[in-house]
Amino acid sequence: MRAVRTVCAAVVATLLAYCVLVALSEAGRVSLGSFALVVLPQGVFAGSALVCGLRAALVPGDRLAWAFFSAGLGSYSLGTLLWQLVYEPRADTPYPSLSDGLWLGLAPLSMIGIWLMVRARLGRRVSLLLDGLVAGLGVASVAALIFFPTIERAATQGTLAEIVTNFAYPLVDLGLAAAAVGAMVALAAWRQPAWVMLAAGFLVFAVADTWYLLLLVDGTFYHGGWNDASYLVADAFIALAAVRPTAVEPQQPRVRGREFLIPVLSGLPPVAVLALGSLASAPLAVVLALASLTALAVRTALAMREVVALSDQRRLARTDSLTGLPNRRALYDLLEEGTESGSVMIIDLDRFKEINDALGHQVGDELLRQVAARFSDRVPGTGVIARLGGDEFAIYLPGASRDEAARVAADLTAALEEPFTITGTLLHVGASMGITAIAAGTQVGRALAEADMAMYRAKTARSGFEVYDDTQHSSAWDRLATVEALRLALDRGRLTLAFQPIVDAHTRLPRSVEALVRWTDAERGFVPPDVFLPLAEHAGLMPQLTRTVLDLAFEEAAILRELGHDIAVSVNLSASDLLDGLLEQELLERLHEHALPVHAVKIEITESLLVDSHGRAGDFLLAVREEGFELLVDDFGTGYSSMAYLHDLPVSTLKIDRAFTSRLSTDPRTGVIVDSTIEMAHRLGLSVVAEGVETEAELAWLQEHHCDLIQGYLMSRPLPAADLHTWLAAQKPLSV
Repeated sequence: MRAVRTVCAAVVATLLAYCVLVALSEAGRVSLGSFALVVLPQGVFAGSALVCGLRAALVPGDRLAWAFFSAGLGSYSLGTLLWQLVYEPRADTPYPSLSDGLWLGLAPLSMIGIWLMVRARLGRRVSLLLDGLVAGLGVASVAALIFFPTIERAATQGTLAEIVTNFAYPLVDLGLAAAAVGAMVALAAWRQPAWVMLAAGFLVFAVADTWYLLLLVDGTFYHGGWNDASYLVADAFIALAAVRPTAVEPQQPRVRGREFLIPVLSGLPPVAVLALGSLASAPLAVVLALASLTALAVRTALAMREVVALSDQRRLARTDSLTGLPNRRALYDLLEEGTESGSVMIIDLDRFKEINDALGHQVGDELLRQVAARFSDRVPGTGVIARLGGDEFAIYLPGASRDEAARVAADLTAALEEPFTITGTLLHVGASMGITAIAAGTQVGRALAEADMAMYRAKTARSGFEVYDDTQHSSAWDRLATVEALRLALDRGRLTLAFQPIVDAHTRLPRSVEALVRWTDAERGFVPPDVFLPLAEHAGLMPQLTRTVLDLAFEEAAILRELGHDIAVSVNLSASDLLDGLLEQELLERLHEHALPVHAVKIEITESLLVDSHGRAGDFLLAVREEGFELLVDDFGTGYSSMAYLHDLPVSTLKIDRAFTSRLSTDPRTGVIVDSTIEMAHRLGLSVVAEGVETEAELAWLQEHHCDLIQGYLMSRPLPAADLHTWLAAQKPLSV
């Protein structure tokens, strides 16, 4: 860009020198020679073309447009040089000449450059292009009305070629002026220096040509006057525009309420032209005015269509497409515009996810439609029901107290007691509802958060509905703040993994490690997993959290192999993970990405998930086991699982919960349970891991009863990756 500025500065200096000499000549102090009449003008013409060419070559953006500007200015410079050196010295100066063709070439080449820049910024925004067309044609019609009659009288003399050339100059000038003004209007670029100078340069060209023709008609034109200087000023404006950045979008976007003023005001000049001129006296002006008004009519019709489309889009944007109810945006707008107090209710359907997963989305969608219809029948006339998304609804009851809202909630609960019939199947679905009061001027987000907190308590307590209690404000908001902090931590990659070794119970050699997610918040410090994992599940963050854990776990599995440790990394999956239709494919993709064998990663599920593993969850477990992943059942013995699940589902390892391991040396009944579990697992061909082993006595008991693997503080606490690598490097087999 430095080269562009340097050449532009030379152009401006040359222009100033020429203007000083013209001023001195007009005052009779100097006589202009060939230096002032030939060299200085060529310095400005050729220098301006060079500035635009350097801009096209060196500066990204609008390269082709500036190349056309450079070509137009270069054509004009070449035409001037040819006239000065070849045609002007001759006694029989030809007209038209090659110089005329080169001079006329400036306008079409520049108009192409203007069009390229406008198209790059507006694309297919037809309405804005029409605004520019209306304004450009309107300006051209006014110019034609004022100047064309005088020009026409002089232009109709001579041969046919001379007449055509005479008329070509004002026509291309009108086109150039129309393009410059139209571009400014279409882009609303009044405050962008680059566009202002670019349009000014082309307008000055049109004015200079018109001025030149008027001087010829009056017989007062002479070389070396201010008319010649005006051409140099036009070139300098374009050169100055080349050194300023041109924004891709207008700096001042149009205000929609004022947008239609632009074409309306642009349509006034052609109306004035039609009122003052006639087809006989000013045919070109009338034709241009009619063309401008035609473009205005098309613009108006397009604007009406846009208004209708915007109205439809606004309605659709505020309507839930599935149920026809207002959506979240419509509810927010309604609450923000509310002028009276009332109550807000958040409703979350119970057991909907199981129905949707088991019977498919079509059944789930129809169930939502029927629930919406049933709710709509029970909401009072002044109330508004909206679907927020998924299986979540909201109801706004203007003027209703919390007690009145509670009665509505009880009525809605009763409405769900009757089963729904879908494709011949009877389905039952419940709901958990949270209620809070909202006053005029209350922050909408806060009110909805309070209702959501009350709904969460209702879901936890299975009470049907709860009213927000101000006494629980602190803990509820802490939970909400924790969720938002967790969301931020996930987005910024602030979760880490700790790895607890699982070792052979007899040799104490490491066999695998369990990946355990850890979160240390800047404000809260270390947040235990049993605190933030339930929040992640409730807030819908578990898919993102699981993928974060998988990314870290697969990366660590690859690092362990690079360090020479042939041990697996096991990861825990939640209930929502088993319903993810893409997870098994993502597991395979991660294996391929890290060039890992399938036994490098193991998958752990809890005993409760084993019991609930029907439908999609069972399909997932079968699919990943078929791909070769080993499945472990975590916390075995804490639930009430049937042994049939161990037979039917492809698990390979049981992990006995620490609640049993910690009582082995003190409770004989626990020993009987653990011993029978180990024997049962071995008979089924399963391995057994004892969790929470902390003493040598516990280890000795487990060795005596043929437990396969152990995990616990006796061997190692959960370790960061770097500490795990150190621990593994120090391990040696111990004698039994």
